[in-house]
Amino acid sequence: FKSWNPWISTILLSLANASFGLAPTGFKSNYLDITEKYVGIVAGYGNTLGTVASILGPKITAATLVHSDGNWHAVLGTVCVINLVAALNYARTAVVTPIESMILQ
Repeated sequence: FKSWNPWISTILLSLANASFGLAPTGFKSNYLDITEKYVGIVAGYGNTLGTVASILGPKITAATLVHSDGNWHAVLGTVCVINLVAALNYARTAVVTPIESMILQ
């Protein structure tokens, strides 16, 4: 990996960063799918959880690196497993009916 051209990593990081702009179109609109009446509250919870994750993420990463002797495979493997579990949970529990409609039925 040391002989790689630095332009490859620059291009890949640029593409990854550009892709971040696509993310809000998916999850921000999802708040309206969850509830029509309490969108602000749900958005507040979502933003709070995102902030907590951005605070704890570096601390957990640092602790993992310390306990694994600087092995980034442990960090990236953990991230991969967490994302797979989250995707499976979403696929298992996702509904397209707003909460208000489910309560009235």
